[in-house]
Amino acid sequence: MQHFYLLEKPANIRKSMKVVGYTHSLVPSRKLVRSEAVHIALQEHELSLYLALSEGNRKILRRAQKECYQVILYQEPSEENLRAFQQFYNQFAKRKKLEGIGKSQMATILLLNQQGALLLSEIRSMCGQTLCYRLDIVHAQKALSYYEATCDAATIAPALKRPLRYANRFLLWHNLLHLKEQGFILYDMGALTDNPNVKAFKQSFGGQVVNVYSGYIAPSKIRALLLGIQKWRK
Repeated sequence: MQHFYLLEKPANIRKSMKVVGYTHSLVPSRKLVRSEAVHIALQEHELSLYLALSEGNRKILRRAQKECYQVILYQEPSEENLRAFQQFYNQFAKRKKLEGIGKSQMATILLLNQQGALLLSEIRSMCGQTLCYRLDIVHAQKALSYYEATCDAATIAPALKRPLRYANRFLLWHNLLHLKEQGFILYDMGALTDNPNVKAFKQSFGGQVVNVYSGYIAPSKIRALLLGIQKWRK
């Protein structure tokens, strides 16, 4: 199966493909599910990106600059790195009542990693405790927010509670600047959801709300029917 991420123009599909997957394609299609996402143009000047942030984000980043964070970028993460992230994320997902990273999701992550299409980032406190992870899909100078997770505030020392509050936003801003320096042109914050807190977070980093299209297309009616049954069972 071919899978396309952040597609900007119709793709050349190999005739042998039975099913083709799309994630956040910009090419409109009635066969795919439309949603909204926030796109940040990384070609903008750093000052322009900063001024596009919400006032609350700018305030948080100024405070975060005073914290002794350690940021680690795994541009070629090992399977061990990704397994550690999986365990961390699943603990986060259990607390937040979200779907965890199971075998099928992990298989996709490992496949993307084999293709050099992942950026794993981690932020630690001054004592070395992991506060936050982010996992992005990177391809063709574009990046897509894939997974993010923060540690449980109830499990950390009181002195780390303030750094934890700033960690995710600080790490995201750090990554945006890193990708910009690497010549990336676009960062997709991920689909906007009905959750007002998630929606506010994604829009607080500026950018433009655009329509994106995701899902699977099967060339034959029989394969499309089987694909629909598989989705229904999930």
